[in-house]
Amino acid sequence: MDISSDLQVVKPIITIVSNKFLSIENYLNIVEYDNNLIRIKTKEKIVKITGDKLVLKYINEGEIGIKGIIYSLEYVD
Repeated sequence: MDISSDLQVVKPIITIVSNKFLSIENYLNIVEYDNNLIRIKTKEKIVKITGDKLVLKYINEGEIGIKGIIYSLEYVD
């Protein structure tokens, strides 16, 4: 089934569950990865996640999942 291009979501979708898990859909790549800081590049901005014991729970072509204690999430240029 083909979906019209104006209906396709290409913007990043970020889902946060408490302060323990988040997922980012429509990301481009991982810019920086550490157990206290993860920076993910999207088509619009870089998403900066800070926390403690951050790990990549899963990663695939369209989505990335991050687990740990999340302190903050911010968009940076």
